Amino acid sequence: MKNTAFPRLLSPGSIAGIPVRNRIVMPAMGTNMADGGFVNDAILNHYAERAKGGVGLIIVEVTCVDTPLGLNTSRMLVIDDDKYITGFRRLTDAIHAHGAKCMLQISHTGRGAKSKIIGTQPVGPSEAKKPFDFLVGFEGETPRALSIQEIQRIEDKYAEAALRAKQAGFDGVEVHATGYYLVAQFFSKTANLRTDEYGGSARKRARFALNIIRKIQEKAGKDFPIIFKLSVLEIGQYGGVSILDGLLNCRLLEQAGVGGIEVLAGAWSTRPGRFDRPDSGQAKGLTFPILRIMRLAGIRLPLIGGGRTFEPHLAERALRHGWADFIFMGRGLLTQPNLPCMIADGTWQAARPCIGCGECIDGQLQRDERITCSGNPVIGNGGNDYAIPLAQHPKKVFVIGGGPAGVEAARIAAMRGHTVTLFEKSERVGGQIYLAVVPPYKGNLELLLAYMERQLILTGVKVVLKTEMIAEQIIAQRPDVVVCATGLTPARPPIPGIDRPMVMDVTQALAGTPVGKRVVIIGGGEAGCETAQWLVEKGKKVIIVEMLDELAAKMVATSRTILLAHLQRLRVKIYTSHRCLEIKDGSVIIADAKGLTEEIRADTVLVATGARKNDALYTRLLGKVPELYAVGDCLGPANVRQAVSTGYYTGLKV
Repeated sequence: MKNTAFPRLLSPGSIAGIPVRNRIVMPAMGTNMADGGFVNDAILNHYAERAKGGVGLIIVEVTCVDTPLGLNTSRMLVIDDDKYITGFRRLTDAIHAHGAKCMLQISHTGRGAKSKIIGTQPVGPSEAKKPFDFLVGFEGETPRALSIQEIQRIEDKYAEAALRAKQAGFDGVEVHATGYYLVAQFFSKTANLRTDEYGGSARKRARFALNIIRKIQEKAGKDFPIIFKLSVLEIGQYGGVSILDGLLNCRLLEQAGVGGIEVLAGAWSTRPGRFDRPDSGQAKGLTFPILRIMRLAGIRLPLIGGGRTFEPHLAERALRHGWADFIFMGRGLLTQPNLPCMIADGTWQAARPCIGCGECIDGQLQRDERITCSGNPVIGNGGNDYAIPLAQHPKKVFVIGGGPAGVEAARIAAMRGHTVTLFEKSERVGGQIYLAVVPPYKGNLELLLAYMERQLILTGVKVVLKTEMIAEQIIAQRPDVVVCATGLTPARPPIPGIDRPMVMDVTQALAGTPVGKRVVIIGGGEAGCETAQWLVEKGKKVIIVEMLDELAAKMVATSRTILLAHLQRLRVKIYTSHRCLEIKDGSVIIADAKGLTEEIRADTVLVATGARKNDALYTRLLGKVPELYAVGDCLGPANVRQAVSTGYYTGLKV
């Protein structure tokens, strides 16, 4: 039975002539999981799970039409040869078997490619390199300008790719024209500096896209649906598409026979602005204002919009007002594959939330790894198998610690039929997440806290709060399995004066312990830097002292770039390549790499030099219980993704 709260979102629709069962679209999101460009079981399972989860239309991830020049990552899907058709046919059959429609996003990376991936100099409309993009965290190389003959050959490759997509059973194709990809580069006046037939005016800059449409229609037939993923607006220092240009592009695409537009916007600046935020602090429905402008300008094509964490009430409102015809649900589907079904049956508030950590992008673009997700440990892991088998012999399971790893282990073990009790020494579950939500732009983490509490209830886990279990108590109750999720112990470096009353761990400050007006933070990792921003915005004067030559080195690149820019704007004094020699009453002595010393005034000193695993209970229980596991920080300092992953797979083991 469909949820009557969202009648438009759950109603059937049609885009580019393709009938779909609801208005929810899974947009193309790269996974970097292909084997030599071929579809494999991991990719097949990834999309089949989302189709089974109730989405109306799946736009299969960015797929290269021209290797090696068009590759974005080394494990990108490819469709520039007939040999790939069979694998894609398996994929479309799997998606269609679960009632969803599917289109293939065809793409060329252009100047956004990396020579270490493609083995040669990237190409682009002009010799204008991609500027540093803080949203993806890297600067491009200077490309070689394409000749007219090469441009025309790439147009042909798009058409040939579309024909292969049709032969493979796709319901249509989406041309990728956003971000740092080639079609978007031709649209942009800062990337496309040509003065021939492919550059100059906005109409000439659109020629590449229009030729691609015409050639697809000639090759695959005018009845084969085409939509565009389009940056309608590019802002910032290097923004190359004005809103008037974007509206003109929409008109031209409509006249050329495009059946719909997935609407995005871009921001091209070498540095984040004052009001730029990481994904974890972004507002929902970011593209809706642009959709409204497009409607006011008379664009009548079916539009796909959305942005940031999916929220069905906002989606329903956009559909009701006619701003959008379809809503894309991206990272929400990465974390919770069956979210559309949960919306339909009214259980969507129990879905695992996307916390906006950026792990899904960072690993692929920074390290050329498979996609990962902090909320969903299955994605990118092996064959993407979502099966949670029932236990053949139910066991009595104790989980010690209620952080993300402990809750996940308890949740999965309970789902498998075990009798699970979770013990947490504090007044609530959540662990370090309760402190992580305190700094600016971490509000989405609060959704994770609510999710954790709700899941323990839904799966029937018995939760015992304000109880710190010791080894003897556990052994006496004879559990079959013990999972130690006992977290971390702050690591205090051997600095003279570190035991003075003015010194505290950074977690104490985040928990609400008052600090003085002048604060020195020893340690410039993620915790130290985020705490610095939080304190400065509360009116404190903050200095960071870091032994390494860079700050927050382990952070996701996009979030790190924004955070460091904010610290600079807030005039946080930063000493890198410095170590703390001594903490005195009212001051700190530091030294640089050459041994030159400086004394800094301080009312409070916060220690943010990391932590060590708290595995004392695990050690005491070794050999004294039938099954014993350690998860999360108890294995060693971990982020949310690592914690959830160890909890999930431990829950499957017990």
